[in-house]
Amino acid sequence: MIGIFFFEPFRSEPPTPNVTIGDVDIPTTQGSFCWHGLLSGQCIDKIYTSPLDMADEHKPTGVSPNEEISITFKKEPLEGTMVVEQLVDENNKIDIEVKNDIIKVPKEKGVYAYYVIANWERGNGNYAFSIEVK
Repeated sequence: MIGIFFFEPFRSEPPTPNVTIGDVDIPTTQGSFCWHGLLSGQCIDKIYTSPLDMADEHKPTGVSPNEEISITFKKEPLEGTMVVEQLVDENNKIDIEVKNDIIKVPKEKGVYAYYVIANWERGNGNYAFSIEVK
């Protein structure tokens, strides 16, 4: 507890999401971000050409239709600022409803990529992950 209290103000990047389905962790890729710690601030531009490129960094996690994916952070984003998009292709996305940090897996088989955007008082971040509905 003391370590979190002591080091959190000095953090130099936004919190990483914990994306899970049941007790299975879904790997995420961090995109560009801006973050202002107590002693420093920075904006980092990652080399990804698109959120789909980010999602391709990890092999899609196998899931069953209609399961629930939990997306949580150690430090919660500002109220109402977490947005989740399902990426159809480079130019098309679908806004996904997030209820209590949960999104629902599609019922149709296939590979799906997601893009998560969140804001905190100290900055913002974005992340991508992918799943395969079997």
